[in-house]
Amino acid sequence: MKFFSIIIVAVLMASCGTVTRLDQTCITCVSSQRIACQGPECPASFMNGASCLVTMVETGENIYLNDILKEEKITPRDGIRITLAKVNGRYYVAGESFTKVWYLIPRKKNEACLKSVEMPAANMGVVTFEVFDNQLKMISENKEMEFLFDDDDNEWHNAKSAKIGG
Repeated sequence: MKFFSIIIVAVLMASCGTVTRLDQTCITCVSSQRIACQGPECPASFMNGASCLVTMVETGENIYLNDILKEEKITPRDGIRITLAKVNGRYYVAGESFTKVWYLIPRKKNEACLKSVEMPAANMGVVTFEVFDNQLKMISENKEMEFLFDDDDNEWHNAKSAKIGG
């Protein structure tokens, strides 16, 4: 029985991936929202000592970007344009020169599991997120491509032909 318990714990820990810091100040106030990002008006990263962060101004939540930037091979710095959305309690992060969309799943106060999914197409630029009916839509910077994220299979689907959740 002890061996079985160890296996379950190991599987649960492995399914989380990287654990990163997320300062949640508004845990129950909003379950889904899009943080405005219109061209150069995207939230931008800022440095606090060695930590690179972005703040959801509307809720005061800080997302620590160092783990994401390391995986994206981007040097932490001020001014990286970031796109954010919060959908069904998950935080989605994309940004300037990103090859993936990152999502954070809160585990406990100030801690979240960090996971990612590849961008569905190359050269998307700094994408825009929209939230409609608790579903995340991603639009390329040039507005030519649109994708919907399917929470069930963690994949992007072309928004013009997708039927998600049914």
